[in-house]
Amino acid sequence: MYQRVVSVQAAVVLLAAGVAAWLAGVDAALAAAYGGALAIANTGLLGRRVELAGELAKRDPKQGAYALYAGAVQRFVLVLVGLGLGMGWLGLRPLPLLIGLALGQATHMAVTAREALRPAPRREGPG
Repeated sequence: MYQRVVSVQAAVVLLAAGVAAWLAGVDAALAAAYGGALAIANTGLLGRRVELAGELAKRDPKQGAYALYAGAVQRFVLVLVGLGLGMGWLGLRPLPLLIGLALGQATHMAVTAREALRPAPRREGPG
């Protein structure tokens, strides 16, 4: 499922970068793309951690929960460091960067919610 989320996120981020380039220039497009890339990296980390937690939970449910908590901290640090690098060291424009990040995260939530609300396929029983 996370591959689908990342694909839709990438499309939305590229569209946002294109709109930013058209409205505010290449610098804004780079910042929006960077923010979107942070959101995509965040989704990738979440997907890996959920898979790991599922495997660990088969052996010990506590270990699965700890893996999810550690993943949350890891994702939080990724975004904080990424924002610091983007706005500080790289000197990217803050507003387009934050808009790109927000659009990427909103896309993640929307696609995930859509998948969760989709009815499960019906199974044909015997007889």
